[in-house]
Amino acid sequence: MSEMRPQQPGVVPGIRPIGPAAPAGSPGPARIAPLPAQPAPKPHDSTSDAITLVDERSGAPSPSKIKLMGVTGSAVSHAYKRQPAVSGHGACRVRSFHGRMSDEGLTFLDDKVNEWLDSHPEIEVKFVSTQIGVFEGKIREAALVINVWY
Repeated sequence: MSEMRPQQPGVVPGIRPIGPAAPAGSPGPARIAPLPAQPAPKPHDSTSDAITLVDERSGAPSPSKIKLMGVTGSAVSHAYKRQPAVSGHGACRVRSFHGRMSDEGLTFLDDKVNEWLDSHPEIEVKFVSTQIGVFEGKIREAALVINVWY
């Protein structure tokens, strides 16, 4: 049989306390002092001045800070030094389009490529390449990328 030892208050059998061992005959583990009482919050002073709102709609409307990517008339524009070559020799630049691999996605790509070609009559398309890959974002979906070299 095992020997029964008297239990000390606040000590669980089989669990060793963390930290330095207390010397023999000490009163036991240290106790945490309670936090001092917090003073009660002051009542709200209703005599203070009220905050007024400024009407920002007066005057001219501010320009939108939302910029759309890949849309005609977007804020991104480049001034390239080389002019597109219309001689039929070599490509100078590339324009990429991408869309989903669905009927609606292909219709969208057709419209975007045709709109871009109509808005740039000075270019001559030299080469077109396509790639299929997975675009990762909130969801992973197959996408078609079209590169138009001109």
